[in-house]
Amino acid sequence: MYRTDAELRTIRDQVSLVGRLSDSIVRIGPFSLGIDGVLSWIPGVGEIYSLGAGAFILVQGARAGVPASVLAQAAFVLGIRVFGDAIPLAGPVFADVFTAHKWAANMVVRSIDQRLGEPVREARQARGWSRSPFATGLRSR
Repeated sequence: MYRTDAELRTIRDQVSLVGRLSDSIVRIGPFSLGIDGVLSWIPGVGEIYSLGAGAFILVQGARAGVPASVLAQAAFVLGIRVFGDAIPLAGPVFADVFTAHKWAANMVVRSIDQRLGEPVREARQARGWSRSPFATGLRSR
């Protein structure tokens, strides 16, 4: 289904917001903490939130016509996050450090930006994004 540019921008903004809220509400030096990191310390709640936020990112990406390869990469990153949280005690720490929602959201956002015809480099710079040390996405400064 074809989406208008306005619809794509709305989807883009929603996905971006979920990524930021999940993994980077509070920044402390090079680390950030979001809703996902806090909820991961409550047994069961972290997994439910992580699955819900991840599903939202993927469904919105599919609605926006993001290529299946990008959605598969985002799903892989999100899957690592969900299964990593299952490890007792180490799982919540992993969830605090591994900002999978932000990475997956940034993959989807970058793909939507390309579909909208925005030059990705200029779009990242205008929003204050820089390249992640991982090839899977972008990280805010």
